[in-house]
Amino acid sequence: MKLFRLYLELWKKSKLLFILVVSGIILVGAGSAMYVGYVAVSNGVFGEIPSDDELKAIKNYQASEIYSADSVLLGRYYVENRTEVMYDNVSHFVIDALIATEDARFYGHKGIDQRSMMRVLFKSVILGQNTGGGSTLSQQLAKNLFGRENYGFLSIPVNKSRELIIANKLEHLYSKEEILMLYLNTISFGENTYGIELACQRFFSTTPKDISIEQAATLIGMLKATSTYNPRINLGKSLERRNTVISQMAKYGYISSGSADSLSHLPLTLAYNKLSHDQGSATYFREYLRLKLENWLKDNDATDSLNLYTSGLKIYTTLHSRLQKYAEESVHEHLQYLQPLLHDDFKKQGLFEQNESVVLKILKQSDRYKQLLDQGISETKAIEKLRKPIQTTLYTYDGIIDTLVSVFDSVRHDLGMLQAGFLVVNPHNGKVMAWVGGASYEHTQYDHITAQRQVGSVFKPIVYAQAMMDGYQPCDFISNQKIIYTQYEDWSPKNSDGNYEGKYSLVGALTNSVNTVSVKLAMESGIESIIKLSRNMGVEGQLPNSPSIALGAGNISLKSLIHAYTAFANSGKTVGINYITSVKTRDGKEIYFKEPSGNQVLPVEISQNITNMLRSVVDNGTAKRIRYQYGITGNVAGKTGTTQNHTDGWFVGYTPDWLGGVWVGVDNPIVHFSGIKNGQGANTALPIWALFYKKIENDKELYSLVKSEFQFPNSIDCEPYKEDSPFLKLFKRKEKRNNNTGINKDNKFNKNSNASSPKKRKRKGWLKNIFDGN
Repeated sequence: MKLFRLYLELWKKSKLLFILVVSGIILVGAGSAMYVGYVAVSNGVFGEIPSDDELKAIKNYQASEIYSADSVLLGRYYVENRTEVMYDNVSHFVIDALIATEDARFYGHKGIDQRSMMRVLFKSVILGQNTGGGSTLSQQLAKNLFGRENYGFLSIPVNKSRELIIANKLEHLYSKEEILMLYLNTISFGENTYGIELACQRFFSTTPKDISIEQAATLIGMLKATSTYNPRINLGKSLERRNTVISQMAKYGYISSGSADSLSHLPLTLAYNKLSHDQGSATYFREYLRLKLENWLKDNDATDSLNLYTSGLKIYTTLHSRLQKYAEESVHEHLQYLQPLLHDDFKKQGLFEQNESVVLKILKQSDRYKQLLDQGISETKAIEKLRKPIQTTLYTYDGIIDTLVSVFDSVRHDLGMLQAGFLVVNPHNGKVMAWVGGASYEHTQYDHITAQRQVGSVFKPIVYAQAMMDGYQPCDFISNQKIIYTQYEDWSPKNSDGNYEGKYSLVGALTNSVNTVSVKLAMESGIESIIKLSRNMGVEGQLPNSPSIALGAGNISLKSLIHAYTAFANSGKTVGINYITSVKTRDGKEIYFKEPSGNQVLPVEISQNITNMLRSVVDNGTAKRIRYQYGITGNVAGKTGTTQNHTDGWFVGYTPDWLGGVWVGVDNPIVHFSGIKNGQGANTALPIWALFYKKIENDKELYSLVKSEFQFPNSIDCEPYKEDSPFLKLFKRKEKRNNNTGINKDNKFNKNSNASSPKKRKRKGWLKNIFDGN
């Protein structure tokens, strides 16, 4: 027994000796490999090491940031979502947590922590334990800045050697504070988020300066494995990791053990705020701005050194964050109410059954359909498959829903979704205050502010402005008689109420959006004069060279229309749409933008007359639901518009301080309301404007925007309408019987004529002088 124990003891000693010998050989081999790698890397065998000058001039990709007029961050343009922050703007909680967890001897080494290296080498190489760590913050920074290359089995020694050399250089070129900030500004926190500034904003909606201890510990804890310890997707693991960091802070004396215990019992609460390009506030505006800035930099950056996605520009815009929020809410709230009405309407119409070819055409453009054809399935069989229900995600105004529906029906669903555009500007300087290009940027990126649509009656004020430039006054009366324009293929305007008797004053005709009068005014002024004035006012788009121009048959964007309306709201002077106040480079150098200039296109008196006439539209005409339905009592001028088949609904309205325009419709014109009750602009577009007004009215800080008064009197005082005398009614009936075209010699207009001013032109015929009342 004693002899056995002696043998056992010798074996144990021999085994330990064997392990020690083998371990020594491995350590010497690993050390030799590292040394050889170090020498090879130092001599440029595996590529050049960055020079001191290159390291001094480190420039990281930095996101450009977009700010509102009230200093709220709206979003970023980036390749890597990164923003720099200065040392003084970072809480010591972040610094303490970082050093305690990642590099406890940070202040005592020059980029290489030999004790950590030996510990990792022993555990990883000899014991086979993947403990991680060992790299100082300077080495991690070198890896973050310059990445790693694949050298096969030499990858680890070569890359580690490279990082050691660069880390040592960094320590000689930068102070410890500078290295900390280079690290914190470049490290990834996952979700394409780089740097402590964006991590604080994304996960806790705070800043590095205001972050709490437990929040700082959570973010630093993520660095070990950004996906595993992401608190949004792995809350439990993130909580455990946070508490580990807190324990490390206590271990190295940054906090007391009692504080660590208290902090460890706190729940992990997020205030998640994802600022991606297709989410957040003002998404359509940011995309429009992106394209404009790209083009501007291309034309104006002489040094070719600025990049919208990497240069860290600060872009200061005219947009107001709360007005933007109210605008987005107003669009969503009204479309949420309106959409079910449209769904019920087109079901009653049998709209998609009548237009199934349109649905099939869209269906055949889908990726799913093309995939089925690529698999050798026939077109007929592919359509059959796409008619079978599958689990699908649908966008609705009540939120995203997961449901069982066919691809065919999901196409019909998307085809029938209402869209809207809402643009608000300051009419005196053209500064954009709110920009909503659609119901949801995630659902559709098509911007309905820049899209050209038929504008309907919102174009009429331009016709009336030209008429008054030609000599008409707001209280002049025009016959409501229906005319057929033979030179335009027997075209004739129709009034929505079917009435063609009597005569309207200009203010009465615009108030009630009378088509016959609008066309007569346009024909007397001349179509080319209308087009010329429109262009001078900033209208872009297709304008027809026909009488229908008076009814808004042209295709114009909401942005262009608002540009034109600034002349009415700004004493006859148009101002271009302006959306940027300043752009600065990352070092604070300002890039100047030339603000759009204005042009005096209307006499002040005429612009005031138009405004007063549009006030009558709101008080007594097609926009009067602003008063009786929404209880708005302030100074408002506005005009509704509805196009053929109720395809497009419009409203443009303004107060003394802001001008807003709304378009509502469906992208595909086959989908629309079947009747005027729900389909008119007063029902589809006007409510969005009114909801926006009410939200401003309830905001104490913005209240003044809706309570100022127009700085000129409303001097228009005349009847809107006069009935025909019995004698004239008899004359009109006789005239109609004698001329089956419905045109007498005084109602004929030359297609290419530009009529002279009514004041200069002598009226012909004593009956015309008597019964027109002019």
